[in-house]
Amino acid sequence: MKADPSDRLFWMAITILSFLHVDFWAWEKIHPTLLGWIPYHLWYDGGLTILGALFFFWWGLKRWPDPPEDLEPGR
Repeated sequence: MKADPSDRLFWMAITILSFLHVDFWAWEKIHPTLLGWIPYHLWYDGGLTILGALFFFWWGLKRWPDPPEDLEPGR
């Protein structure tokens, strides 16, 4: 079975998101803060969460299989 190029893109994106998730550079740091009270690594985690949600939404739109024909309504 031949690999689809979009499968390779999917696994590369999962690998990149996984590496970005481990924010080793922010361990035991609380400064600087953004907007005066929120540590920047919380903003980072929030942005990474939104990026991951958008990625999986895209994946669901592009790669989710169609239902089998025998399960379609009206038959």
